[in-house]
Amino acid sequence: MNGKRGFTLVELMVVVAIIAILAVVAAPAYQNYVNRTKQGQGVSMLLTARLEQEEFYTDNGHYASTIQCLPSFVSAANTTVCLTNCGGCPANSATVQYYSFSVTKFPTANTQYYQITAQRQVYSSQPPDVITISSNTSTPIIQNTKALKFSIFQWLFQSQ
Repeated sequence: MNGKRGFTLVELMVVVAIIAILAVVAAPAYQNYVNRTKQGQGVSMLLTARLEQEEFYTDNGHYASTIQCLPSFVSAANTTVCLTNCGGCPANSATVQYYSFSVTKFPTANTQYYQITAQRQVYSSQPPDVITISSNTSTPIIQNTKALKFSIFQWLFQSQ
């Protein structure tokens, strides 16, 4: 074998093993990145919904009872019905940017209270990712912090 150049089978196997290990670590990290980006879009839509609820309250003297009463969540087919007659909206849910949004409205003694919920099933083995915002909170609250927290490192080193 003097004078012949090339790679041995063992060297190729080591390189393939290193690439496989990097892929196993990188794939869940990338998936978590994608899920967190989608969650950021859901949070952004919740903040938009909160602003639109306050605008609705200013215009009508009460909060919207369905999510489709808010301009960002009206389906194209029901735009005229929902925005002119809020009670005519067919459903209290709208799916926008991967999340399903809904409004729960609770009248209380002196004021009205609403809660807007965004929900998305990320993994079938985990509870859904649920984010809420209400008339009493200024920032969204993540109800299930474990919905997006799959980590290969946690799985490898803390699964005992």
